[in-house]
Amino acid sequence: MKRKTIGLALGSGGWRGLAHFGVIKEFERQGIPIDCISGSSAGALIGGLYSYYGSTYEIESIISSFGYRSLYGILFDPARKLGLINGDKYTKFIEKYTGDVRIEDLKIKFTAVCSDLIKGDPVGLTEGKLSSAIRASSSMPTVFKPMMINGRLLVDGGNTMPVPVKMVKEMGADIVVAVNLYGKMFPYKREYLKKQELSLISVTRITYQMLIESLASENTKEADIVINPKIWEGEFNIFKNLINNQETTIEDGERAARDVIPAIKKLLY
Repeated sequence: MKRKTIGLALGSGGWRGLAHFGVIKEFERQGIPIDCISGSSAGALIGGLYSYYGSTYEIESIISSFGYRSLYGILFDPARKLGLINGDKYTKFIEKYTGDVRIEDLKIKFTAVCSDLIKGDPVGLTEGKLSSAIRASSSMPTVFKPMMINGRLLVDGGNTMPVPVKMVKEMGADIVVAVNLYGKMFPYKREYLKKQELSLISVTRITYQMLIESLASENTKEADIVINPKIWEGEFNIFKNLINNQETTIEDGERAARDVIPAIKKLLY
């Protein structure tokens, strides 16, 4: 009996995107095939790298070698206008591991999801340089300078489609598995908030997360399986979380994926 095809919709979520790697690791461990991937923002980075390498081995090496020096190398790239960070160094960071490979030549079918800043709608990139597509999909407004691709001014895919289930369905997947990094975010742990001194920045950040969480929840309604990793929020400082909590966040993704493996296997044939 021919098996059904599986597509992954990897959502946005900044440093929490490491949980996507945990999900893919668990799929690999359990022998669950991945036929196509669509990713927004952090999901585009992890999904794009996996679509390029076709295994988790190389990506694990990239993550383990990533530290404050790498992070500062990417961020210390000031833009003159339209954003704080130009983004060229981020593109070069991606190219260090993917070269000039094009999306249409990847081992696994892939779509990077961006948002059109002018029209306000989601854009799926299915061809062109992988590094440019990931860079565009990760261009958080005001932080990274928007990127012009094919005449469209593009920013972070999470602003219009934080969990790109629709894109995976359009890619032809029989089974759509969505990974929503905002699904277990609210309510915030009261004991955690009590330990933090809320500021204008943190309140703004939480409010933004409320909006994205609502949109992400709507996106996942058409998925066959939804994975909601419960990610440990160690710090309000996103940079500390990215560097110091890598292993914990990856394990959060593995644990969440493990819970849905039986359901996926039932759908495969």
